[in-house]
Amino acid sequence: MVDVDYLDEGAADGPAIVFLHGIPGSPDWFGAVADRLRARHRVIRVDTREQSGDFSAAARTRPIRALVNELDLRDVTVVGHSFGAELALELAATSDRVARVVVVGQGPDYETARFPSAASWIVRAPVVRAVQRLTPSTIVRLGNRAGFAPGFRFGGAPGAADWIVRDFRTAMPDGLAYAVGNRRADLAANPLDARAAALTVPVLAIHGRHDNLYDATATLSRFAEAGAQTHLVEHAGHSPQVEQPDEFASVLTEFIASGGSSKL
Repeated sequence: MVDVDYLDEGAADGPAIVFLHGIPGSPDWFGAVADRLRARHRVIRVDTREQSGDFSAAARTRPIRALVNELDLRDVTVVGHSFGAELALELAATSDRVARVVVVGQGPDYETARFPSAASWIVRAPVVRAVQRLTPSTIVRLGNRAGFAPGFRFGGAPGAADWIVRDFRTAMPDGLAYAVGNRRADLAANPLDARAAALTVPVLAIHGRHDNLYDATATLSRFAEAGAQTHLVEHAGHSPQVEQPDEFASVLTEFIASGGSSKL
C-alpha cells in the first residue's frame, strides 16, 4: 500500500504521465491539462500536500516511486511544476520506469530567483498559520496574481479562484519555510540543470515568459546547456499549465510522441 494520495484517470492502456505539483499546490494545478490529455493518455496526478518533515528530494520522492511501482507503470513521462520539478528529476534518477522528464516553471537554483524580501520571515511556523487563517480570500487571490502573466484572469481557469485560496490556507508551514530557506543551499550544492545533465533520459524544460520567480531566459539557457529541450510559453507566468493549457498539452504530447527527440 502506497503512502500518497493520487488521481488516476484517462486511458488505462495509454502512455502514462505522472504530474507533480509545487508548494503551495495541489493536483488541481494540472487539472486543465489533464482534461486535454485523458482521452489518449493515462494521467496520474499525485497529491503531495500532506508530506512534511524531511523535505529532501530523496525523502519526498520515495512514496512517489512506490506508487509508480505499485501501479506497474512503464515508459513514464513525469512532469514536475516548481517544487515538483525537483521531485520529477529525482524520480527519473532513481527509477528505470521513467522514460522522460518535464521541468515546469523552476530555475536550476536560486541564482536568478526573485522572492519577496520578507518571505523568510513570513513563513516561519509561528506566523504562517495566522496569516493563512486571517488573510481575506480576495487578498490571497490578488497576491497570487503576481505569479501569472499580465492579463491573466481567474475566470479563464475554471475553479482556480477557489483552489488557489484553499491551497494557500492548507499549505504545510514547514514546506513553505524550506522553499524560501534551506532549499537555496541545497540547490546551490546540486543545481537542477546538473541533475538533468546526469540523466540518461530526455528532459524538456517549459517556462513562462512572465515568470516573476525565476528568470525565463536564464533558466531555459541553463537547461539547454545541460542538454535539455526547451520551450518558452510567451503568454504565461510561473504556471504555464494553468495559463496556457492548450499550448502546454500540445508541447507535452509532441515530446512524448517523439520519444523526447523532436525540436519544440
